[in-house]
Amino acid sequence: MNDTSESNYEMLQALYDYKDTSSERTLDFKMYDEFFIYRDVADKKSWCLVINDTGDLGYVPYNYVKTIYVKDTHVLNFLDKCLSTVQQKLDVNDNFSAKYKLYESLLRRQKKFKQKLSYNTLDTPIECKTVDKGNQSEVFDQILDETKNSIGVSNKSKEITIPDVYEVVQQVRNHTGLSYNFSQVAVSVVIQYLSDLVDESARSSLNGIREIIDAFPPTSATLPVKCLENTKDGKCMQQLLEYLTAIKEDSQQRSWQIFDDHVQIEDCLIQLTSILKNADPMVINHILKIDQYTSIDSLLEYYQMELRWAIKKQLLNIFSELCKLNFVVVEIIINSILPMELARDIQNNNDDLNKQVILAEFLTLILSVGENLPISCFEYMNVDFVTKILSDIEDNELKSPNDEKKTECLINLLLSYNLQFSKIESNTTLKGLAQRNNAKVLTENLLILLNTEKDPVQVLKLKKKPKNSVEKMLNDILADSKTAKLFYINDIEVLIDIIIRQLLNIPSEEKARTSYLELCKNVIFNTEYLDRKHKLSDLNNCLQEILADDSSCTKDQDVCIIKEIYLKYPELLK
Repeated sequence: MNDTSESNYEMLQALYDYKDTSSERTLDFKMYDEFFIYRDVADKKSWCLVINDTGDLGYVPYNYVKTIYVKDTHVLNFLDKCLSTVQQKLDVNDNFSAKYKLYESLLRRQKKFKQKLSYNTLDTPIECKTVDKGNQSEVFDQILDETKNSIGVSNKSKEITIPDVYEVVQQVRNHTGLSYNFSQVAVSVVIQYLSDLVDESARSSLNGIREIIDAFPPTSATLPVKCLENTKDGKCMQQLLEYLTAIKEDSQQRSWQIFDDHVQIEDCLIQLTSILKNADPMVINHILKIDQYTSIDSLLEYYQMELRWAIKKQLLNIFSELCKLNFVVVEIIINSILPMELARDIQNNNDDLNKQVILAEFLTLILSVGENLPISCFEYMNVDFVTKILSDIEDNELKSPNDEKKTECLINLLLSYNLQFSKIESNTTLKGLAQRNNAKVLTENLLILLNTEKDPVQVLKLKKKPKNSVEKMLNDILADSKTAKLFYINDIEVLIDIIIRQLLNIPSEEKARTSYLELCKNVIFNTEYLDRKHKLSDLNNCLQEILADDSSCTKDQDVCIIKEIYLKYPELLK
């Protein structure tokens, strides 16, 4: 362990047993348990985000663990065990869940360590997860046969190209029903097994394929357009979109209430949703670009025409998946009248809880990007809209998990809607809040979200992320003394505790510190905090440390905020 040339990677090891029932984000552990460091904290005084050997992600307290130095092979064994456990918990139909993102991250880290080792030191490869456990051997045989036929493991010498390997992955997907991502994993696993079965000459070809599959996904520069257009998913997607366009243009759909075709339409929509979830994103985006996104306009028009909620619900599922795959779709929907229709339906719907949740979730998805809506949308998304949401949040009795789900969705909707307003004076959310005497449920949930550092509305992968919706909402409410009164005194003290902790923990190279300083200023200026002066000395020490920190990337903004506080209250804070 003391040989740093070989044992140079840091992991953590538990010094004592630990169990915490108060938070779902912490990990329980026994003495001598080991952890892979997923995200470190600079000061090493509080918590560290780690992964245990069963693939669970969570926080451990630094004072319960110690740093150990291990070899790369030890780390690789640990990651292999994690991957195997996480893979068993995955939902093959959901490539966007937190568990799947963790799985992808572990795969990348595993690849990094494998690159450090020679090929003959690799440990047992990860197991391939199939849709039906009862048919695992049958599926494996199909993959094995398909791979042998496609890559030509024989005496013929043939240069294996990226399109060749891409075709193998697509064939595996077609024959097994695995998603595109899991099909890549399946091909990789089969190649590793084949390496042990073939002779030396064939093994070199397999190693070449391994390098190609590890470098996936391919780019448009390395993959011909014909490869995308000839996929089963691409052809099926085109046929489904053409069928839905024909339905939209059917005059009988507008002049008669014909319900006999709803089963066929729903089946079509379910198939399309499955493709969007499981196919190669490059294939989907290519099909959308072929007709310059006119298929999206057709689907939007069809949603406006359709009266049957079962079909409209499936259309919203399709819109959600498309938004996750392509930001152009998000822009098209934002500039359509769909957001306005959804806002109107949310206000008018009082009976169907499930419907209200689905409408709120999709509208939240659209608003979460922070793009400005057309002015016409605010005809329905006005103060009455905010008042209705707040009323549903605060008056919900929370008798069942469904009620809790509704409250959570409506709070997220309000958070994403508030991103529309950059100025306090014109903020419709604040105008709705100012009409209330209390907002206990909202304020408590905001503090919980801030404490867990969670922004629940950010589900899309965006190149330019909007402001943290929780921090923005809190700053907006506390920026006005009228709405700041919605927080109880105890809430303000809890908020101060969170602010102090974050000001101490946030690294100086991150921009998030400025947002917490704004929160601090708004609390001091617009609440009764200085009457009780909760942890005022600790807060003042934090501000002094930030003033002395010359390495901050937001030094000028931070200093400006702190000086503004001291200028208004020199006797109290100096």
